[in-house]
Amino acid sequence: MIMPFILSLLRGYRKLLYILHGRPLNGLLDKGMLCSVEDPTFDLTHGDVVHPCIRYIEEGFEGHKWWMVYTPYYSGNDSVENPRLCYADSNENDFPTKWKFYCTIKEKPDMGYNSDPTMLFKDGKLFVFWRECNTPNTKKNGCSYATFGCEIKGKTVSYIPEAQLISKIENHSGIVDKEVSPNFMVFNNNIIAYAMHLRFTPNFIFYLPSRIGSFLYRHNIFNIFDALGICKEERSLGVALWKGTSLNNTFQYEKTVNFSNVCRLYQPWHMDIFIDKSANNDKVVYAIIQTSMKFTDICIAWSKDGEHFCFYKKPLLTSTTIGMEGLYKPTAVIVGNTFCLYYTIRDNQDPRLNRLYVTSISWSVLLQLLEID
Repeated sequence: MIMPFILSLLRGYRKLLYILHGRPLNGLLDKGMLCSVEDPTFDLTHGDVVHPCIRYIEEGFEGHKWWMVYTPYYSGNDSVENPRLCYADSNENDFPTKWKFYCTIKEKPDMGYNSDPTMLFKDGKLFVFWRECNTPNTKKNGCSYATFGCEIKGKTVSYIPEAQLISKIENHSGIVDKEVSPNFMVFNNNIIAYAMHLRFTPNFIFYLPSRIGSFLYRHNIFNIFDALGICKEERSLGVALWKGTSLNNTFQYEKTVNFSNVCRLYQPWHMDIFIDKSANNDKVVYAIIQTSMKFTDICIAWSKDGEHFCFYKKPLLTSTTIGMEGLYKPTAVIVGNTFCLYYTIRDNQDPRLNRLYVTSISWSVLLQLLEID
């Protein structure tokens, strides 16, 4: 009885924080529909879906237009967090809710784990990328984290020998990582990788005696600080930009650019990238963003130069809108004039399980709603 009461108090406090910061409690989109995803390892992963990346391929690939890569993460078990590829079919200008398993991209490594998959369709080829943490592959590259890729040919996975992103983890003023939740795209004829640049330890802990810092971590005190909006354990430093000459080679880190117009409650955590080519042939890059690691909203940011992203004030989804907790990394596509947003949410009956949902709206209507103060 005590825990539900505490959770109720935290929700009420969070609503108060939203009001004080001028944030809407509700998003612009509704909850949408639950999707079914074929799971070849259901006994182990229970149909869990995390970190989806969905792409709509107009000309089709392998006879299908809709493709998704994701990882299971049932019960927070990173040993099952191995990327797998799915496809779906739908009627014209509609979006699918039933996904079929196609192939496993990367099995569990001998040590460490996989995470954060993404995709890029380029020159008639489908490329899939994912991050690895403390695996044999990262050790070969002299780092803890790196992003690797492959090309899909039939159901054959052809691994690219070189890592695409290699980031030495910085340990000054806390652990800093600039290749979280990577995305790859072609913009203005350049191959660009976008990733979240994050710091995972608050600065002030370094000014505390080590015993106090250890006590705070050991007893999860930072979770309470996070819930109260006092101090985030993670801090977003912005969008890290990487540029490459080929998907078969290692990209070079160029710079990190801060998000603009970000609510102080947010520390942008994961994102997905897409381009709108509809308006006067101007390419506008959009980022669909998970606003924090916990207590998340789903927001959208835009950029005309492919580097500087500005948040729209209104969220697309909030926990209040859908009546559920545990929103996680979203992915979005535009088909015709329909904006399709896929996201995962923690299941009400089994909090260890993440389920995939999809919601949609007219893209032109959504832009109007976002721009209205």
